[in-house]
Amino acid sequence: MTHPAAPGGQSATGTRPYGVEPSLPLVGIVGGMGPLASTELLRTVYHTGDGRPEQQTPRVLLWSDPAVVDRTEAIGTGDLEPLYRAVENAVRGLVTAGAQRVVVACVTAHKVLGDLPPDLLTRCVSLVDVVHEELVRTPRPHLLLCTKGTAQAGILTSGPYADRAARHLVMLRPDDQDALHREVYRVKRGGDPLRTAGFLRDTLPRYGVRSFVAACTELHLVTRAIAATGRSDEFPAIDPLTVVAQRIKNGEL
Repeated sequence: MTHPAAPGGQSATGTRPYGVEPSLPLVGIVGGMGPLASTELLRTVYHTGDGRPEQQTPRVLLWSDPAVVDRTEAIGTGDLEPLYRAVENAVRGLVTAGAQRVVVACVTAHKVLGDLPPDLLTRCVSLVDVVHEELVRTPRPHLLLCTKGTAQAGILTSGPYADRAARHLVMLRPDDQDALHREVYRVKRGGDPLRTAGFLRDTLPRYGVRSFVAACTELHLVTRAIAATGRSDEFPAIDPLTVVAQRIKNGEL
């Protein structure tokens, strides 16, 4: 016998209509910036199982809307209102749908994250904070790999952990930043992410570092491709999406 659902996702008898009590919080992901990166984040969340029943695996809502203004262009022109509206709309939509925590899967879009109203901002997990926490935990030089917009806006050199974390960041020179930006957009358009290993192999030694920060979510495709070939030790990285995926799996986000 079935019972009509009551407000709040409960049935008229007070039990969940699905018959299973969730073991993990519902997480929202603001994706689509770009869609391949946020899809890969979902793959990372679910790819490596740990023997749990399906009903006990992570609960995720993906808001994937690629029709968002180019973040680097918005920062370059100073017209951030369309970007802000898109991020606010997505976060609010996910919270309204029941998300308890929200990840904006675009580092450059974090330029407007702090402008969200408090009721939304408190639900958001900052990828910038995740990077800074990892830099403090592994205090050695890391080459900062990000979009031109992220670099221009200084997104990774601000925030509550910036004083302790930013000292471990090595910045790209303008010519290398331009080359990386082109590489990111090649991956965005579906190019083979493993080819970016060539950029890393050429660039890291010139800056005297072994490690890098994957501070653009497209680079999550790169770190995953490298891991799939068993070469992660060759290119040690702080990848905030990998950290977030693990926290989602553990219910620790």
